[in-house]
Amino acid sequence: MGNRRITTDPLDATFAALSDATRRAMLARLALGEASVSELAEPFKLSQPTISKHLKVLERAGLISQGRDAQRRPRRLVARPLEDATAWLQGYRNPGTLELTTPTEREITFRRVFAAPRQRVFEAFTNPELLKRWFLGAPGGTLAVCNVALRVGDSSRFVWRSPDGSEMGMSGICLEIEPPARIVATEKFDRPWYPGGEAVGTITLTEEGGATVLTQTIRYESQTARDVVLATPIEHGVALGYDRLGELLRAMSEDRKVKK
Repeated sequence: MGNRRITTDPLDATFAALSDATRRAMLARLALGEASVSELAEPFKLSQPTISKHLKVLERAGLISQGRDAQRRPRRLVARPLEDATAWLQGYRNPGTLELTTPTEREITFRRVFAAPRQRVFEAFTNPELLKRWFLGAPGGTLAVCNVALRVGDSSRFVWRSPDGSEMGMSGICLEIEPPARIVATEKFDRPWYPGGEAVGTITLTEEGGATVLTQTIRYESQTARDVVLATPIEHGVALGYDRLGELLRAMSEDRKVKK
């Protein structure tokens, strides 16, 4: 009997690598940019040999590659195996981009992953000085008024000023706040641009492997109001804002590294 070549389905290797939570967390981190072995190991209380074993599994599956920097030897995500899994599952989403869904007839949900601890992301939503650096509305605009509600029952007030000098104001009431995991508040615009003009927004933050999953759900008074909002460029606007937030979080991370 001649030699028999044993072939392995690449999907088997991909799903085997994804079956472990630590490896999934590493991939979630690498989806946001390259990282050294020490950066990947930082969120986990695991030995260096165990971390190395996880990385070897990901490398054998073709999910990560090693950079040429001899000192850092950074790892990078290889997207192709995940794209192949997408074709099979029809459900994979790049965790570094904005995802919009409509879970009910009155709701819009946005999901985005950030390469930062959730305490830092929560701070970016509740610290006025940080909000003024990313929560800017139209490109080139400013957050002229930023009053944040930090306790249940407190009022918030935001006024965005566009480059042409026009302003848009929004007020709200804090309904729930659980640092650093959850914020629930109403929103009501001075000049309603959708039927009713009032909604309830919920932000939840969950952390996995040093990255934070941000889920923002806005519940409108009616399906008509929700549909009017969906017909606007809201997805583009939210994506721009969250891109700015991502840049701010990266800058904050770099500042902390320099100070160390």
